[in-house]
Amino acid sequence: MYERLLHFLQNSPLLSEVRIIELRVYGENHFRVKIRGQTSQEATLQIWLNHNPARSRYAYQLFGKTGPIIRWDNAPHHPEVKSNFPHHFHDEQGVLRPSSLTGDPLADIPTVLQAVEDSISHGIAELP
Repeated sequence: MYERLLHFLQNSPLLSEVRIIELRVYGENHFRVKIRGQTSQEATLQIWLNHNPARSRYAYQLFGKTGPIIRWDNAPHHPEVKSNFPHHFHDEQGVLRPSSLTGDPLADIPTVLQAVEDSISHGIAELP
């Protein structure tokens, strides 16, 4: 699956210099991967997945020059976000919100890329 994800990201017009930073394969369809790609606004999208057939843990983060801008993850550390728990989103002000992501990386990445593109087009990704 990480190969298909990497291929999808490498063919995205939003990203350049897409590369695997970390990869551990534990067995068939069981892996941990960290992928980074650059945007046109000098922001970096980082994708971290720990996937096995039972479930996927993820963190998708858009970083600017000085730190995170927006991010999604499914770590179960915010039970107060009851809608679609444990999936949640941290916006550009750091406000915690429910997330529509599902934990299926191939389904979720297009949603993440669209949000990143929207952030860049609104100038959010240029924040320090």
